[in-house]
Amino acid sequence: MTAWALRARDLKHYPHFDQALKLAEANSLVTDPVRVAQNSFFPLLRYSKTWQPFRHKPEKSGKPRPKAKERPIRYAARRDAYIFAFYRHLLSLHYEAELTRLGISGCPIAYRRIPTHSDARRGKCNIHFAREAFDRIRELGDCCVAAIDISSYFESIDHERLKALWCRLLDVERLPPDHFAVFKNVTSYRFVERIELYTRLGFYGAKKTTKSGKPINGYLVPYKAVPTQLCSPQDFRQKVLGKNGLYPSLVQKNPHGYGIPQGVPISDLLANLYLLDFDVEMNKLAVGLGGSYFRYSDDILLILPVHAPEAVAIMESLPERIKKFGDQLLIKPEKSSLVQYKVQGDRQAAKLLAGKQGKNGLEYLGFRYDGKNVYLRDSTVSNLYRKVAYAARSYADATVRRYPGKDYAELCRTFNFEQFIKKFGRVENFEPKSAKSQWTFWTYVSRSTAVFGPQGKTITSQVRRLRKIAKHRIKSELAFALERRAKSEKASSSAISRAPSRELTKLL
Repeated sequence: MTAWALRARDLKHYPHFDQALKLAEANSLVTDPVRVAQNSFFPLLRYSKTWQPFRHKPEKSGKPRPKAKERPIRYAARRDAYIFAFYRHLLSLHYEAELTRLGISGCPIAYRRIPTHSDARRGKCNIHFAREAFDRIRELGDCCVAAIDISSYFESIDHERLKALWCRLLDVERLPPDHFAVFKNVTSYRFVERIELYTRLGFYGAKKTTKSGKPINGYLVPYKAVPTQLCSPQDFRQKVLGKNGLYPSLVQKNPHGYGIPQGVPISDLLANLYLLDFDVEMNKLAVGLGGSYFRYSDDILLILPVHAPEAVAIMESLPERIKKFGDQLLIKPEKSSLVQYKVQGDRQAAKLLAGKQGKNGLEYLGFRYDGKNVYLRDSTVSNLYRKVAYAARSYADATVRRYPGKDYAELCRTFNFEQFIKKFGRVENFEPKSAKSQWTFWTYVSRSTAVFGPQGKTITSQVRRLRKIAKHRIKSELAFALERRAKSEKASSSAISRAPSRELTKLL
């Protein structure tokens, strides 16, 4: 058995169906194949991670508001998560060995610890991978770059093919009982919608109503007050599984022969493993033409020193090529592009040959390369301002509630803007090697400019107005918060005036 153990910081504390395990018990469970094979896995909890892409002054852009994006996240009970994490570790050892044997260790780059050249203790991140791709483009000079994206990749992974690859890694014809238990519960998984569960358990429901009497739902208890074990075993059987007939079951099951849940600790490794043979084929194609191939999860990049007609033909063949590895695998046309680079003087001129993204250069892993300089992608900057807008509204509402007697001018003077901007802006004595948990968006920008060097100097200029925009947003949200408070007070006053007085009530 390979040396591996959960640490105290690895223990989970989020609410779920199971009891919390002590560290020694958790390690004893995950390293015992018999107990893993016999483990009763709980249903996953599901919620949707949604966000609205931000567009600054949409009324002036002339473009429609971007569609809201949604990603389903399913997460395991704590004890089950420990098992998934341990078996991810076991499989990753075999997977890394297979990548080395096939000579493609540098191709699938997501979800793996790949040391940086300057510090073997630190792993590369998307910044390093983007720089390596852009450096390769500059090195080749005249070339074409195909960037494609797989639609709903995790939801499209074929179970039988995945099991065959799993067996191949272990060099067995049939999965051992413990591995099969893990496979079964990450493919034929069961799940419960978190909001439905919290509603049934009394943690979520109608908090107030609109004027028309429509309920406004929300959490009825603070998150910290939600118990770590959401319900007793008896309530789990009755209220979740629906065993007594008083409640319908909340449990749903993946009805398909494909799809794995994003959010489970082993899913990222399985997503890498699933396209192992595709990686071999694409790397052979790219290297055979003198180019390079990279895959960051569902983002595929082919850098090819070929002329435009040949690049277009390869690009058009990719949907059928990837279809060989699963009927559900589809390429998103709206997120795919083919960009041609040609050397012109001291730079490369970029030209979009196909697709909708890349009019101003290749977009890859949050960055854009126009042939000379590197920029943050527009969507990356958009995400920043979206977060600023959401945070500003939350802070403004809290400030108005805290100082109910102050007017707009007083609130603006009272508001601690410096504290707010620290969530996103400059950090004093920033060290580029600091932990990501200490990063703000500005530290991300600082590290990006450091990694990209002279080509990344333009990144800083993209966020030079961050402070000004954040301050303007706070002032606007304070005004809106005051308006909402005034409307609420007016509605309450109106309701009181319509209510009969105590004396009148007695007469009636």
